[in-house]
Amino acid sequence: MMTCDEYLQDPEEHAAHVASCETCRALIEELDDIVDVRHRAISLDALPLAPWEGASHRTWPLVAAGLAAVLILAIALFFASGVSSLNGIASAVMSAIPPVQPVVRVLQLTSHAIGVPVIALLFVAINSILFLLLRRSPKGIDV
Repeated sequence: MMTCDEYLQDPEEHAAHVASCETCRALIEELDDIVDVRHRAISLDALPLAPWEGASHRTWPLVAAGLAAVLILAIALFFASGVSSLNGIASAVMSAIPPVQPVVRVLQLTSHAIGVPVIALLFVAINSILFLLLRRSPKGIDV
């Protein structure tokens, strides 16, 4: 005679055990009553959009506001200490990383030679190109 443990190990092979054992039959009937599978159609239009599926929420204003706040705080701290911002940043970099001194000196001379407006123009141009490259539609495999 088969035991209940053998039946529970492989119910399909020992299906005849349920007919002879009252405990297993009650267990099967109880489980059949609990499990109620209902197949319902899913409306894909009712599901929320994932962030990459065209959701309209963009956090760029928050990023721009955070950047502006950090820049205003940095300018205020430089002004309060009586140090110009370029000299403060240059001295901080040169004191933190001594081998960088020649590179920082070249950058200081270059910035004095070409001026801040040209650097600002290059910054805007390069970032505009990168922005346009990121906004274009993908060609081929969408990676």
